[in-house]
Amino acid sequence: MASDKQPAPQAAKETAETQPKSPSRKKPLLIVAVLMVLEGVAVFFGTKMLAGSGPATADAAHTAPSGSHGGGGEHGGEGAKSAPIESEFGEIAVSECRPTNRESGRMVTFRMRVSVLVKAPELERTKGLIEINKARIDDRINFVIRSADPEFLNEPTLATIKRRLKAEFDRLLGDEHLIEEVLIPEMLASAPGL
Repeated sequence: MASDKQPAPQAAKETAETQPKSPSRKKPLLIVAVLMVLEGVAVFFGTKMLAGSGPATADAAHTAPSGSHGGGGEHGGEGAKSAPIESEFGEIAVSECRPTNRESGRMVTFRMRVSVLVKAPELERTKGLIEINKARIDDRINFVIRSADPEFLNEPTLATIKRRLKAEFDRLLGDEHLIEEVLIPEMLASAPGL
């Protein structure tokens, strides 16, 4: 009897190894594979649609003002609206200065240029006010940088510094609607040991 029982388990093992895996084990793998393929296709087409819509509208905006379409269709109207926007504002260079900041525990010197964006009709008036108040404007720029927290000086857009400078300029020039935006095209930090 003992000899009869031993071949039976070996025979069962051989038949289990030679038979393909049951469909119940393949089913979850197949479902996961199909879902991954569907997800990949969805991501591919989703990014194509999102990336494709931006440049197409930008190209249409750039080609509309050129006048190659002829006639006065809707695209010509959009081009007419976008052309005056560029000349609607003017930039004025306000100051180039080297303020320092010690708020982080060490002295950091900044080399910076500050400009402002004003409406075109107010351009000459603003230039005159800036020239008259040149030393006060430099003082206010130095004050804002000297008193700024290091986190504000490290912002990618310098939004807090620009907002504080605009408030100081508005108060100094006496008109809060004169300056549309403060621009900082250059702000380079240098400190001992950098």
